[in-house]
Amino acid sequence: MAYNVPNWVFISAGTSNMWIGFGFNNGTSDEGAQYAMGSPQDNGGNLVTNAFSKSLDLEGNVWYAIQVSNSGADTWMELEGGGLS
Repeated sequence: MAYNVPNWVFISAGTSNMWIGFGFNNGTSDEGAQYAMGSPQDNGGNLVTNAFSKSLDLEGNVWYAIQVSNSGADTWMELEGGGLS
């Protein structure tokens, strides 16, 4: 399953190691391993995805997160990615 979600979050220039979370069906769906990254939507944005995580909360919901840094200009970030197969 591929996904592209525009305007997911705004990331200011110089931001380092910002954790950005997401889930499927409000966390009720475990979609296995996910590759995701931040894609800049504004000119001059330069996003680097530093880390990935997957967690299971106390209610049994599955949450994913990526850690993003911006070495460019202020930008909106599109969350894009998909499962590994």
